[in-house]
Amino acid sequence: MRLADKIRDPSTPVTFFEVVPPPADKPASLDSILAELQNLRGRVDAINLPEIHDESRSAPRNGRFVPRLEPRVLGERIWRELETEVVVNRCVAYEADPVPWFRETAADLGISNAVLVGGESSKIQYPGLGVVEAARQLRSAGIAGCLGGITIPSRLHEAERIRQKAAAGLEFFTTQVLFDPNDIVWLIQKLNGLEARIFLSFAPVGQARDLEFLRWLGADIPPDLDRFLMLGRRPEAGNEAAEPDGSEGAGASSFERSLDLAQRILMEVFDNLPPDPPPLGLNIEHINRRNFAPALKMLDRLGDLYGNLVMARARV
Repeated sequence: MRLADKIRDPSTPVTFFEVVPPPADKPASLDSILAELQNLRGRVDAINLPEIHDESRSAPRNGRFVPRLEPRVLGERIWRELETEVVVNRCVAYEADPVPWFRETAADLGISNAVLVGGESSKIQYPGLGVVEAARQLRSAGIAGCLGGITIPSRLHEAERIRQKAAAGLEFFTTQVLFDPNDIVWLIQKLNGLEARIFLSFAPVGQARDLEFLRWLGADIPPDLDRFLMLGRRPEAGNEAAEPDGSEGAGASSFERSLDLAQRILMEVFDNLPPDPPPLGLNIEHINRRNFAPALKMLDRLGDLYGNLVMARARV
């Protein structure tokens, strides 16, 4: 079954693994990444490739911006050499006519699954289109690929934004990396009856700079999460002692605590689904080379839990 068919089938679990493309000025690293990604064959439904721009963001950037290889260039190699489907992200805010790029990507590279990304800031006037208008143009032009978008659960009127984008032709949405269940639970409940799939995104955190990078990317991270993940204290726990079994105490690694938090968020979402929820997917983000092995561990642990939750709901 092709990826588009899986995404459209609410009874089918669908898992993405998100990989940041390598630096554009280091072509040799492309072969190294492809060798690592061999580990994903048969373990995911698609590899999700973001497009990162150096924009003015709300969080400071520690270190210089590194231009990245265009996602579709890496995507073509993955599809051809690993025989694994890919989803490429494309920022439509930079081009007035998105149709030629999408036609070329499908015809020449065999990639037809894409996430449409808008501009980072509403205060910047971009030369291109918003996501809704771009989706309408692509559908009007006969672009038949499976198109998706990005959702920010904490954003005001987000449920209405998603419904508007779905009406324009988007069939799935990936969330920001989730570190708190409240906004995503609320959003899923507001999306009762929606047919588009919502991919819940999680990422392993091993060091403080992982959170710094995610903040720079725009992730909504609770202010006390650093203390919880790095020092082993529960959010808003004040001076309470760490857990005696070490599962969330100082003896547990930051990665183990981030994995435990992701599991709890995933279960809380499924425990609070509305009567007719949108189908859910899983997106594990690999934010840097150092975190590849932890990301694989998170993929296996959350993937098993997610698959069981989808199958249990399908039986009901």
